Formats: sequence, C-alpha cells, structure tokens
Amino acid sequence: MVANGDSTDGSSRNAAVGSPDTVILGGGIAGLAAAIASDAPLYEAAPEVGGVAASKKVDGFFFDYGIHVLQTNHQRVHGIFNDAGVKLGTRQRNAHIFSNRTFTAYPFQINTAGLPLALRLKCLWNYFRRDTKAEPKNYEQWIRSNMGSGFGDEFLIPYSEKFWTVHPREMTYEWTGNRVPTAKAWQVLRGALVNRQTKIGTNATFQYPDDGEGFGSITTRMGAQINKLHLRHRATLIDVHQRRIEFNNGAAECGYESLIATLPLPELIRLMPAAPQHVRDAVAKLRWNSIIVVNLGIDDPDLSDKHWVHFPEKEFSLFRMSFPHNLGPGMVPAGMSSIAAEVSYSDWKPIDKSSVVDRVIDDLQRAKILRPDHRIVVRDTMDIKYGYVLYDQNRAAVVKVIHEWLKSVNVHPAGRYALWAYLWSHESLLSGLQTANRVLKKSEAEA
Repeated sequence: MVANGDSTDGSSRNAAVGSPDTVILGGGIAGLAAAIASDAPLYEAAPEVGGVAASKKVDGFFFDYGIHVLQTNHQRVHGIFNDAGVKLGTRQRNAHIFSNRTFTAYPFQINTAGLPLALRLKCLWNYFRRDTKAEPKNYEQWIRSNMGSGFGDEFLIPYSEKFWTVHPREMTYEWTGNRVPTAKAWQVLRGALVNRQTKIGTNATFQYPDDGEGFGSITTRMGAQINKLHLRHRATLIDVHQRRIEFNNGAAECGYESLIATLPLPELIRLMPAAPQHVRDAVAKLRWNSIIVVNLGIDDPDLSDKHWVHFPEKEFSLFRMSFPHNLGPGMVPAGMSSIAAEVSYSDWKPIDKSSVVDRVIDDLQRAKILRPDHRIVVRDTMDIKYGYVLYDQNRAAVVKVIHEWLKSVNVHPAGRYALWAYLWSHESLLSGLQTANRVLKKSEAEA
C-alpha cells in the first residue's frame, strides 16, 4: 500500500505528493529501518529497495553487492527481521587468505603453520618484539604496534593498500575496533606450529538469509512492510529553505518539515544549491574507494567449500572473493557454483574496467580456484561507486562541518554513506532507527 495515491512503480510521479512532517530519502537498509520506525514516506531512485544491501539475479544465480553477512544478536535488529518474515541461518566462518601460493586460514596471525618457516619466524620475531606501548599516529603504526611488522608487511599492510587504494599511513585507525581481529600471544605462537583455525573475530559465527534470494531478501521483505514507499523517484533538487524536494527533473515534488537522508554526502550536498561554500569545500575533501564486483557462474557443483578468501599480494587484481553458493541455499541453479570477486579502485588508483573480468578470471586460474577447462556460464559485473569511506586525517573534521550545516537546515543523515562511516549492515539499520526516533521526538517536542 502506498500513501497519497502513489504506486511503487512511480506511475503517478507527475503529481505533487503532499507535504508530510518527515520524509526519508534513500531506500537502503538505513532508510528502510527509518521508515519502519516512523511510518514516514520513503523515496528511492531505483526500481527496488536495498541499495548496496540488495541482491541481483542473473540467469538463476543470486549475487550480492559485495560480501554481506550479519554478525549481531541485537534484539531490535532481529525483531525487525522477524516481523518482516526474514529467515536467517547460522554459519561457522570458513574464510582464508591466499598468500605464498597457499591458502592460510583467517585470521592470518594465528594460522601461519602452512607458510614457509623463514616467514613464520619473521612474523613471530617481530610480533614478540613489537612496541605495545607505542602511541600510533596512523593505521600503519597501529598495525605494527598491535600485530608486529612481520604480520603487517606480509598481510595487513599490502591488503589494506589494495582494499582502501591508499597506503595505511594515510589513514587513521579509530574505525578498527572489532573489525581487525586481535589475538593472544599463545594463539599466535600455536598458530605458527599447528594450523588450528581458531575462531576469533566478530564474524567467526555469522548469519545469512535462508530464503534463497541472497542478502537482498532482507531489504525486499523490509520494503514490503512500508506503507508509503515511492520507487523510481530520483531526487534532482532539495530546497532546504522551502523544505521541498523535486524528483525526476521536476516531474514530481514533495514538501517536508524534517528530512532523513541516507544518500552519500557528496550526492546529497550536490542536490542542495543553498549549501554554503565552506560545506562544499568540506565535501571536496571526502575520500572513498569504489568497487567492481566480478560475478561468475561456474558449471561445477563442488568448486569450493569456503565462504570467502582475501588476496593481499599485488600480483592479483582482486582483494577479496566469496563463494555465494556457500553462503545460503538457492543461490545457484542445481549443479552450479558461483564466485564474486571484488576489485577496488579510486581516483588515485584507477583500473581498466574493460579488462577487469578477464584479469580476474586469469587471477583465479593462477590461484587454482578455477581450472582452464571450467565452463563459465555467467559473467556479470557490478560497479559500486561508493564502496567504503576512507578514514584519512581530514575525515572527522570535514564530516563535522557537513553534518553541522545539515542539522541547521533540519536534514538528518543516517546510514553508512550519509554518516560517512564504516558501518556494518546491522549498524546501518540501527542508525536508521535511531535517527527516526530522534526526529520523531523532536517533532513531538515542537508540536
């Protein structure tokens, strides 16, 4: 059901659609959560909800926009999923790192037994001699003080450079938290002697939908709970003084008192002609990486039992790959397997997009994940402009400038790209809930 006579296919977008108190812009997981919490109308540019938490079906294969798994027991999150009819299954992580021509269980620092002896000794020597009392000034220094230079040089530093597209010395480390697994000394020592695959880190146990439609089944079912959903409504202008949004080149518009926005900050400010120069200057300093996902459908039912693999070495174009057929049931047609390989790029580290599929296939063959005789039945790509926000030395200050101005014009950011933060899916969902609750309380207080 859709309010104000609008249909979710955008068929009535030639008419004004009312002036509700609160409007939500962007139908990713944060915007969906905000709409569920507030019952406010939600406007989404695409023909379906989900954003980067959606899934894509190609000839019977389901692919996510990069790896998405759930790693939370938060009751409110699971309450929303239960209300939406999402069926989740629990998985025990089977993740690896491909380094030195072999697969090492993740996390690297406690599973080095299969690596050359000299490398293991280097990692152990530097780990036990690291300066644990150092006060790091950047992410590289944090790696060396927490993991030692051996583990840093062999895995975390080259992997970070491939992933983020900048050297970790250009980054801060306030985002690390539970995202970079740490280990006890006895685990590191034991891992150099015997491969035990100790389950440390927040995603050692994770959840994934059992619905057979990929991670996007979560956002699809959340979207079905929303009463005032307007798809195919791309915002083209936000007048923050008149509190009015134009869609699709002026074909439709709506007013608002409060706006919850989940668009990436550069896109959001671009829509606001009234944004002052100091805000635009701040936006110009934001940095992020982009990701091309190369999706392959393989005519082989037993390609691998792994969930995902990290690739730290420069000779491989991809930084990470997953096997979607192992994440959930129904992800591939019978007798098939699938691969989703991620290649990071940015303005300062461009790639040749025209050759990326062939390069990835060649890399996978050199890693002996694919054989030359494997029949590839699906080749597909996803180009994700905003992948991960970059935590450089400017980020905190410039985001504060942007957010303070948005707050002054009653625009409330939510989600990974509007908050400009490294949020997991459940954290983005919670940010949508929390933002909606704050906006509702503010409206009630002013009524």
